[in-house]
Amino acid sequence: MHLFFLGFALAASPGPDFLLMAKHTLTHGRRYGFLTLAGNRLSFTLHIAFALMGLSVILQQSAVLFSIIKTLGALYLIYLGLMSLINFRHKKIQIRSDKHELTPLKAFQSGFLSNFLNPKVSLFFLSIFPQFTNTEYLTDHPMWVATIFFLGNCCWYVPVIFMIGFNKVRQALTRFQRTLDLAFGVFFVLVGLSMISEEITKAKDKLLESTNHYIFRIST
Repeated sequence: MHLFFLGFALAASPGPDFLLMAKHTLTHGRRYGFLTLAGNRLSFTLHIAFALMGLSVILQQSAVLFSIIKTLGALYLIYLGLMSLINFRHKKIQIRSDKHELTPLKAFQSGFLSNFLNPKVSLFFLSIFPQFTNTEYLTDHPMWVATIFFLGNCCWYVPVIFMIGFNKVRQALTRFQRTLDLAFGVFFVLVGLSMISEEITKAKDKLLESTNHYIFRIST
């Protein structure tokens, strides 16, 4: 049960994945929300598989690879944010001008990439997930561990998308659509820039540390 509630708590914590699903559901309907969720679930399953096979450990130990993936994830979030801001600007002229821009495939792909390019998901499994189980259980029942956690995670997304997909709810929020596009866009861009800034700071610190170490070796 601990794993089930852990998965539920992770999903209920506001983040880019949920906001992307909510945005697609509000702007295009429940079908597109669930398609985004389907892409997200495929990516999430891969993260679980990587963690159980130990590949996420390799990812964490490779500083360069981790930095590259994190930067790609940040750039993708910025791209999503800019698209929302573009919609915000265009809707001054035509509120539903983007009605046909999102295809089912694009909805699925965006859900997949939003989660897959987020290295924090792998870090979650490395830092918190192991505390709720043990090595023996992971070794003997890996599929059961993954399934329980996965179901707990889905139990938040499915009913929320279903509820906000009702026409009355969507119609009530239509008047706020431009505000939502602005909020989603600013959030995605800020998160992406924050991730890039963090990587730049880490790179500077490593460079400074290497420089100081080199100077110390020369002086001694």
